[in-house]
Amino acid sequence: MTQRRSTPLTRRLLATALPAAIMALAPAPWRPGAAVAEPMIGTVISRYGLPGIIDTPTAEAMPDGTLAASLSWSKLGNRTGLSFQIMPRVAATLRYSKFDSTEEDRGYVRDRSFDIRAVLLDEREGTWRPSVAVGLQDAVGTGFYSSEYIVATKTLSPRLRVSAGLGWGRLASAGGIGSPFGDRGGPDEKEGGTLNTDQWFRGEAAPFLGLSFKATDKLTLLAEYSGDDYACETGNADHCARNVWLSDKDALSNRINLGFSYQAGPNYQVGAYLLGGKQIGIQASMTLNPRQAPFPSGLEKGPAPVRLRAAPSADPEGWSGAWASDPTAQPAIQKSLSDALAKEGQTLESMVLTANRAEVRIRNNRYIQQAEAVGHTARLMTRALPPSVDTLVVTSIESGMPTSSVTLRRADVERLENTEAGQIANAAVLSDAVPRPASLVRSPGIAPRFTWSLAPSLNTGLFDPDEPFRYDLGVAASAGYEIVPGLTIKGSVRQRLLGNAEQDAPGDLSVDEYLAMTDAEIEAGNHGVYRVRSDGRMYSGNSSPRVRTLTMNWNARPTDTTYTRVTVGLLENMYGGVSAEALWKPVNSPLALGIEVNRVKKRDYRDSFDFLDYETTTGHVSAYYEFGNGFVGELDVGRYLAGDKGATVRLTREFASGWSVGAYATKTDLSAEEFGEGSFDKGVTIRVPLSWAVGTPSKRTVGGTLSSLNRDGGQRVRVEDRLYDTVRDSHSTKMYDGWGKFWR
Repeated sequence: MTQRRSTPLTRRLLATALPAAIMALAPAPWRPGAAVAEPMIGTVISRYGLPGIIDTPTAEAMPDGTLAASLSWSKLGNRTGLSFQIMPRVAATLRYSKFDSTEEDRGYVRDRSFDIRAVLLDEREGTWRPSVAVGLQDAVGTGFYSSEYIVATKTLSPRLRVSAGLGWGRLASAGGIGSPFGDRGGPDEKEGGTLNTDQWFRGEAAPFLGLSFKATDKLTLLAEYSGDDYACETGNADHCARNVWLSDKDALSNRINLGFSYQAGPNYQVGAYLLGGKQIGIQASMTLNPRQAPFPSGLEKGPAPVRLRAAPSADPEGWSGAWASDPTAQPAIQKSLSDALAKEGQTLESMVLTANRAEVRIRNNRYIQQAEAVGHTARLMTRALPPSVDTLVVTSIESGMPTSSVTLRRADVERLENTEAGQIANAAVLSDAVPRPASLVRSPGIAPRFTWSLAPSLNTGLFDPDEPFRYDLGVAASAGYEIVPGLTIKGSVRQRLLGNAEQDAPGDLSVDEYLAMTDAEIEAGNHGVYRVRSDGRMYSGNSSPRVRTLTMNWNARPTDTTYTRVTVGLLENMYGGVSAEALWKPVNSPLALGIEVNRVKKRDYRDSFDFLDYETTTGHVSAYYEFGNGFVGELDVGRYLAGDKGATVRLTREFASGWSVGAYATKTDLSAEEFGEGSFDKGVTIRVPLSWAVGTPSKRTVGGTLSSLNRDGGQRVRVEDRLYDTVRDSHSTKMYDGWGKFWR
C-alpha cells in the first residue's frame, strides 16, 4: 500500500471538523421549556462491544454511564470487549482478541485495540432525520481491526430499525466504491500504540447495511451486509495488511451476516450468528449501570429519627444553658453520642461543646457518601444535646486531618427532616474546617489504638499478550497502630495459596539468567531503559509470606486549605523509601494543586526486607479539576521511575453510587522504540463499591487498572493514601453529589 501525506485542504477540513464535532457533543445549555434531545438507545451489543448489528456499527448508544462486557467466539477469532458510555453521545471500547496465524510459531496472535464512537445527530421522530454517528475502531493498536465509519440509523417501526453507512479500513476490505479522501497507508509495523491519523477515513470506502427486527420483547433478529471479507483470517494475502495476521480459514461465501440476540435477563444477552454463509459464532454480553443498583433502596436499617426539643417551659434548665458550667456534663454527653455513633459505623474523635454550639469530629467508617454520615450524625446530635444547643457542626476527619465542616441550625434539622434533601442542603453551610479549635476534647481510646484484619486476597492480571488471565489467590493480614491522630504505623503481609501467576523473567530470559544480569546489562537489553515495572512478574509466585507494605505515615493540615503527607518504609510491593506530598485544596474549590517527591529503591524479588541496587528520585506537580457532572481531570508533570520526564493526563467519571471509570495516558521523553510495544503508557481504571452490589453500607471498593502493556516508561511509585483522594470525599463536589442520602 502507498502512503500519502494529507493535503493542505484535508488538514484544513480536519481542523474545522474536530472543533465542530466537539461542540456537537457538548451538552446543550438548558432553557426553560426546551426539550432535551436524547441519543437513540441500542438494545443489541455487537461483536465489537458497542451497540450494533453483528460486525457493522449503528448510530445507537447505551444508556449514559453504562458499562458493558462482551465475549464472542468463532473460528475466525475470539473477542473480549469492555465498553463504557462515557457521555450520553460518546462511548469507548477496550478489546482483547485472539485469532489464528499460520505465520506465528505459536499459531495465534493476541491483540489489544481501542474504539471510540460519537453520536453527532439525534433521530427526530415523525421525520426522516436519522441518528448519525462517527467512529474509529482500533484507533490505538496494531491495526488489525483498524477502520473508521459514518453511519445513520432510523427507526422505521417500533420493531424495525435500519442502519446504513460508509466504512474505511477493515470495513472496506471488499466492495469498495473508491477513495474519496486519498490513499491509505499501511499499519504501524513497529511498536504499535500510536495514533495513525494519516490513515483515518483514507483509502477505499465501502457501504454497509444493517437491519434489526425485534421479533418479541426478548428476541431480536439481525441481518447485515458488510464490507469486511476477513481477508487475513481467510489467507487472502492481497488484502491482508500484515502477513503476521494471515490464517488459513475457508473464504466466506458472501458478505451477508445473519444472527439473533436474546435478552436472557435485564442485564444479559446471548446470541449466535452466521458469518458470510460459512462460519458460525456465539456471543454473550452483560451490561451494568452505576445508577441502577441491584438493591436501589439499600438493605440497611433506617437511621434514628430526629428528636424534637421540649418547650422551654418543660425544660427551663436545659434551655438556659446552665448545664454547660457542670464539669460532668460534656463527658457524659460525649460518651452517649460516641456510643450512638459507633452503632452507626462512625467514630467520634473529638468534640467542642458550649451552651449553644456543638462541634463533633467524626471518622466515617461505613458510608460511601460522606453526606449520609453527616446526616446520621446530625440526627444523633439532636438526641444527645441539651435544647440550648442550636448550632450543630459536623467536621469530617480523614487520616487524622479535619477536611471539612458542615454547619446546621438545629431548628432547620428539626423542621426539614421529612422534606427532600435539597432543602437541608440549602440551609447547611459547608466550609473549611478549623485545624485546631480551642476547647477540643478528644474521646477516650482514640489514640494510641491498634487495629488489624485478616481477609482473602485475589490478585488478577487481565488481557496479557502471553496469558489472558493470571490469578493469584491467597490470604492477607493487615495491621495498623495509630500513635496520635495523623501519625500511624501500618503494614500488610500476604501469603500466596494457589494460582497460575508464577515467577517469570521478562522476554525470553529464564529467572536465573535475569537474576545474574547487572543493571547495565538489564538496561542494554531494554533499549537503554532500566526495568522499573516490566519485570513485575519476578515478584509473583512467592511461596513464602511477603510483606507488601510497612510504613510510618504522618498526615497534617498546617493551614485551612493545605494538607501534607510523609510516608516512610516499604511503600509498595516493588519499591521502598520516602514519599512526601503537599496539597492545596479549598473545600469549595473545584481546583486543587499538589506536589510530590519520592526517593525510592527497588525491593528484592523474594526477601521482603532486602533491596536491589536500583535507586531513583521521582517527583510531580499535579493539578486536579472537577468539571461537574461527575467528571474529574488530573494532570501530572514530572519525573518517573525510569528517569524519564513527561506528563500524565487522566479523566475519571464518578457516580453518586460510588462507581468510578477513568482513562489515562502518559507520554514521556522516551521514544517509541525505547518504550517498547505500545509506544506510550495508557489504560483504564474501574472502581465498584461493594455497597452497590450487596445493598448494605460499606466504604470498601473493588477494581483495578487495565493498562495497555506493562512497560517501563511513565511509571510512578504506587503510594497508598495520596492526599487528593483522601480529602475530597468531604469537599463540596462529592459531598453535594451524594447529598441525596443525607436523610437516609
